[in-house]
Amino acid sequence: MVDVLVRRDDPRTVRCDPGEPPRTGVPQGSVQFAVERFGLTANNLTYAVLGDAWRYWDHFPAPEGWGRVPVWGFGRATASGVDGVAAGDRFFGFWPMSSRVTLEVAAGPGGLADRSAARASLARVYGRYARALPETGFPPGLDDVAAVLRPLFQTGWLLADRVAREGAGVVVLTSASSRTAVCTAAAVRAHGDPPELVGLTSSRHAAATAALGLYDRVLTYEEVGALPADRGAVLVDLAGDPDLRAAVHRPTAGVLRASVVVGATHWTRASFASSGLPGPEPEVFSAPAAAAALDPSSARRIAAAWPDFAATRAPGLLTVEHRTGAQAVTEAWAALLDGDVDPRRGLVLSL
Repeated sequence: MVDVLVRRDDPRTVRCDPGEPPRTGVPQGSVQFAVERFGLTANNLTYAVLGDAWRYWDHFPAPEGWGRVPVWGFGRATASGVDGVAAGDRFFGFWPMSSRVTLEVAAGPGGLADRSAARASLARVYGRYARALPETGFPPGLDDVAAVLRPLFQTGWLLADRVAREGAGVVVLTSASSRTAVCTAAAVRAHGDPPELVGLTSSRHAAATAALGLYDRVLTYEEVGALPADRGAVLVDLAGDPDLRAAVHRPTAGVLRASVVVGATHWTRASFASSGLPGPEPEVFSAPAAAAALDPSSARRIAAAWPDFAATRAPGLLTVEHRTGAQAVTEAWAALLDGDVDPRRGLVLSL
């Protein structure tokens, strides 16, 4: 039993504390879960970098100065005090990097909702736990793909809808090798008459990113001056690097219709503050807010697109790599911080 903790002011500093022991009983209204498996992507790095500003650290308590990085994956109920939830039931949702966690939840149609006072003021999308059943879109054979890509798939579709409103001829994505960028590119392509997609990435990831087959062009960060400036453009910034953002704005300022800041994969330099840039003022995109504003038909459209993406597109985008144990998890976290994870590797971890 272990909890993996990260220093809130220094994501490189990690420690492992004893986690929750298995319980034979829990209070009424609570369920203890064994965290079976979870994906680790640049999205989790954004959670850590923005943990204080966007309250990601508030989801799961930790000792003073430390945080439990949230991850997406599968948990199995091991002890239940909630009617309708039995030991062995599996759920997909938001977990800490821990062997076990006990949550206060209420059962409802399709799954569970967190009902703790501590999470009441947090984005509701992170407090929902879907029953992991084939009929709810979670066939067991796609567990690994779901752990890595399912939440990013929804973010990608939300971003694609945002981009489509601008009617641009070209979309530029920074940190183009990141999973969120990949899912966004796939979602943009799924819309009718898609714009040209240009991916910006580091030189060491350029070849692998181009091989994904999602971008019309892949440029390195040193080639940013070659961005097209002859038609309407939208910037989707997953890197969060203000210098890179400025470098994109300068050659495209005359045609740039929107600058949408999403993530912080360049975590050592990340900042969402922008002032004095040529072109439109950058806007910060909140996936939870966009998800909360979805109308039912749009939500159904996104959900309906997932099975085909998971079964046909995802296998060509990633090779799943399983790792188990606290040391394996901390090593994977360090590699993520260093940008040393090949775009085709899908890390699925368990403690």
